[in-house]
Amino acid sequence: MGYQWLVFAHLVGVFGFLTTHGVSVMVSLRLRNERDPAKINALLELSGRTVLPMNVSLGALLLFGVAAAFVGHLWHFGWIWAALAALILMNVLMIAIARPYYQRVRFISRAMAEGTQAVTAEQFDSVLKGGKPHTIITIGFVGLAFILYLMVQKPTLGFAPGAPKPVASVPGVTRIAESASNSRFGSTSLAAPANARFQIVFNNKDSGIPHNVAIFTDSSASKKLFGGAQFGGPATRVYNVPSLAAGTYFFRCDVHPTQMTGTITVS
Repeated sequence: MGYQWLVFAHLVGVFGFLTTHGVSVMVSLRLRNERDPAKINALLELSGRTVLPMNVSLGALLLFGVAAAFVGHLWHFGWIWAALAALILMNVLMIAIARPYYQRVRFISRAMAEGTQAVTAEQFDSVLKGGKPHTIITIGFVGLAFILYLMVQKPTLGFAPGAPKPVASVPGVTRIAESASNSRFGSTSLAAPANARFQIVFNNKDSGIPHNVAIFTDSSASKKLFGGAQFGGPATRVYNVPSLAAGTYFFRCDVHPTQMTGTITVS
């Protein structure tokens, strides 16, 4: 599975997690104004039914997110470690606070539904109007906002690859320079010698975003002649391309196949 499909599957997991988690948020807010024990039990039952799909979605977003990080060579960037740590910490805190609270509410509401006099209506009201639901919601909102910031801005946080090492030339082999910045190729028109192997020195300037260079017979991209390894920037890789017959060929980034394209003339 390619990087883009892994990211897509990761985002599907994120969507599923947010959707099911939203039910729990709605229940938390509704409980503060509900005093009928039967209705409270029904709300808690509804929230309980979302636990399994929420955990499945969480597992999916973690699985595909980790896989995408490996494919895109992103583990040497600080932002992805911070995002993973924030996600784990957020879920641990929310579970630690939410589980005992809702267990208590469930126990009291069931007892009151059965006619117990051990808990007064005032005591039950104070439990439902406690600050724990707002604490849980705040943790979730702040945690997700921080993770979104990390994914969009991709700060290094002091943890990133060093400067690319100078690329040594190979005698008798033509070198072509290409770069990527803001998910765009620096040049969309390259030239190479015919019937001789050559090198593409590819400088990926996009922090934490994987790119590569792949060469095809034409823009249909149905027949690949060469595919360079995908890697996250900022970093430089040297691709050793086998000899090509004279002609015009199509090249692209396999991660961004519609926005990063160009032609290479071999003559």
